[in-house]
Amino acid sequence: MSKKNFTDYYRKEEVTGTYDAQREGTEYRREKRKKELQIFLDLLDKKEGEEVLELGCSSGFFTQHLGKVTAIDTSTDMLKITRKKNPKATVLSADMFNLPFGKDSFDKVVTMRVWTHLNESDLKKVVIEARRVLKQGGYIVFDLEEASIVRAVANFIYKKFYKITGYKIYRYKDVKVNKILNDLGFFVERIEFMNHKVGRQIFFKASKN
Repeated sequence: MSKKNFTDYYRKEEVTGTYDAQREGTEYRREKRKKELQIFLDLLDKKEGEEVLELGCSSGFFTQHLGKVTAIDTSTDMLKITRKKNPKATVLSADMFNLPFGKDSFDKVVTMRVWTHLNESDLKKVVIEARRVLKQGGYIVFDLEEASIVRAVANFIYKKFYKITGYKIYRYKDVKVNKILNDLGFFVERIEFMNHKVGRQIFFKASKN
């Protein structure tokens, strides 16, 4: 049920129509996005000729920096925005829980600010599916919010008073995620952290065993 709710949520017009403006509406948010982008680009380290898949590309904030890439999302309105931002990208309507690609199709799989909206059960499902389409030795790059009661309270208050759109956020400990990845056939190569005003964001780079 949570998977369907997540998909349906990001198809809503009131979400797609305000997504970029809300996430870059203040100087703090713009600077935070720049820092996130740099960490992702560094971890991904995209090389010429590599086949890269982006899951949940949304409005193409990250896609526009990737050149030739395959980017998927379930929101057709979001995909229209992404195509304009990166004409070199192959942009497709597809479900990250059931990818329309064969085994060992990609060198790298990346997803930015998507998997933190998944509970543990659904997180495991997308990790398994990402592993299936990854070539041996390829890796995934993704981020999650670190588990923090203070962060959860701050997020509730911010959404209540500022009315910002955003699906439910799940928070994880890096040790827990490391175990999930190991159990599902990945080796964690790097973990990075980025401080928010309250709480931290965790970035993972994990290779397929």
